[in-house]
Amino acid sequence: MTPSLGNLSLWLSLLFAISQFLSTRKNINLKFVSISVTGLLISSLISFFLLMYLHIVSDFSVLNVFQNSHTTKPLIYKISGVWGNHEGSMLLWILVLTIFNYFIFKLFNKKNSIFILKTLQVQAFISIGFILFTVLTSNPFDRIFPAQPDGLGFNPILQDPALAIHPPLLYVGYVGFSAAFSLSIATLSLNNNEKIPWYNYMKPFVVAAWTFLTIGIALGSIWAYYELGWGGWWFWDPVENASFMPWLLGTALLHSLIVVEKRKSLQTWVLLLAILAFLLSVVGTFLVRSGILTSVHTFALDPSRGLYILIFTALIGFYSLTLFGSKSKNYFNNNYFTFFSKEGSILVNNILMIVVCSTVFLGTMYPLIIEAFTGNKISVGEPYYNSTVIPIMIPAILVMGVGPFLSWGKENKSNIFKKLIPNILITILMTFFIFLFYQSYTVIGIAGILLSFWIISNNFMMLIKKIKKYSISMIISHLGVGLLILGITGSSVWQKEKIIKMKINEEIKIEKYNIVFNKINEISGPNYIAIQGDFLVYDKKRKIITKLKPENRFYPIENNFTTEASIHTNLFRDLYIVLGEGNLDDGWVVRIYHNPLVIWIWIGALVIFLGGITSTNLSMKKIKI
Repeated sequence: MTPSLGNLSLWLSLLFAISQFLSTRKNINLKFVSISVTGLLISSLISFFLLMYLHIVSDFSVLNVFQNSHTTKPLIYKISGVWGNHEGSMLLWILVLTIFNYFIFKLFNKKNSIFILKTLQVQAFISIGFILFTVLTSNPFDRIFPAQPDGLGFNPILQDPALAIHPPLLYVGYVGFSAAFSLSIATLSLNNNEKIPWYNYMKPFVVAAWTFLTIGIALGSIWAYYELGWGGWWFWDPVENASFMPWLLGTALLHSLIVVEKRKSLQTWVLLLAILAFLLSVVGTFLVRSGILTSVHTFALDPSRGLYILIFTALIGFYSLTLFGSKSKNYFNNNYFTFFSKEGSILVNNILMIVVCSTVFLGTMYPLIIEAFTGNKISVGEPYYNSTVIPIMIPAILVMGVGPFLSWGKENKSNIFKKLIPNILITILMTFFIFLFYQSYTVIGIAGILLSFWIISNNFMMLIKKIKKYSISMIISHLGVGLLILGITGSSVWQKEKIIKMKINEEIKIEKYNIVFNKINEISGPNYIAIQGDFLVYDKKRKIITKLKPENRFYPIENNFTTEASIHTNLFRDLYIVLGEGNLDDGWVVRIYHNPLVIWIWIGALVIFLGGITSTNLSMKKIKI
């Protein structure tokens, strides 16, 4: 009964989406639009929570539950496992899409009626596309007969509390750009005589999408850091890149919106970025669901799914870019500005973000294109991205530190250096103390620390001065960027790694710490058994700082192994231990990392998130959502 109700609610979602598209297209009474929008939201909520219920009660008559669950699976993973698979994740995508759709509808009033109806029409079309995709190729309520007594289990790597938070945050980011896309298309569809401050409506959705995408990416990097056992937080995985590219365009879009608000410049540029950011989000969906990638993030191996999304992306891409090409001239203005101005700095950073995005896009897609046409497999890895992305990001960060001190329109060149003298002195001084502490010098390390304190010092100087309330969010976010760069630099430049075989009671030294392999324990969890190492960490005075207990887990149902790193963290470094294969006679393979300043990556991301939330709140008040 419950699976049938879930399937019915999913089909009702499709009908309500079609109803919304037709009612807004024909400008029928607002009540029809209201019923359609509300019905779409409610039916999506019902279908999503019914699938969650089926997972909780372990209804193995449902194919999705059978393939992705087991009776021994802990409750938290039964719940989060709903979106830990392809079908369920698409249902979550649809739910988030309908929530944004509802918020857009709540903006409706007499002054913006045509604009909002056009926006809802585009949103309805996107909803129809994704619901059809789910119904036709990925229905989570498909049944199996006869019902099975138990399920096949769940990927052990995904059995982590992060699964409960990471995908939903990312989806808010991805889908949030759909609102910006729809608002952009609606703006381009307006007649010349229909004047409306469309950028005020777009900004809160862009800020919210960018903010949640930021924290979603950050949480994913934390997850990779402690779960995958290689001591790193970013691998340039194609699916990681798929989230990074919309983030880059979202960053450019967000800053360009500030220029449109203040000076009415860059309007066409903003409209184009809004289109491209969403298209890249859909491209990321294609990469994950097509089965063309080998990645821990991929959900599907069915080429038909990928073909559907590819056609859908091509359709909305062709329409939106054609519309932009024909209508964008209506939003061109003659508000010129110089290179040495706030607008100039934002535009320069925009260009650099686009170049970085293009570089990442090329590195991600080129191997797939080569394989499709020649059958040859090539790999593009960390050396390519580090050698191309880092040199472009350095001037972008330099400009980011200068931009807030410039004036709108034009800045007196002689005043720029005077304004920045205190910032330069503070940056040099702080960098000196950092290198005095770590006593290690590399070109990349010097550049990274200089850039970090360049951003941090600039924002502290701005706090000292009188600032407008709408600058607070920018200062907080930029401060987070500085802290993020500090963490990236420290963990990349000064990381120490040791991979050895250790027997019980053996000792190894890394930096100023001595680590003793104390003992091995056999433990069991709700659906796994594990070998747990017990390591004692001593300082120079032979005082025990902490005990680290890495695990090597075996999941019998899934017939799979995972490693669980054990980490001791403070503000200056991480001590990170992974237990590999071994036995009492020969010892165990042990991987030990000393990662300086790595915690500041995620502190910085959290600060950026807080800045984004502040900006979202201020933007929403402006349009009275």
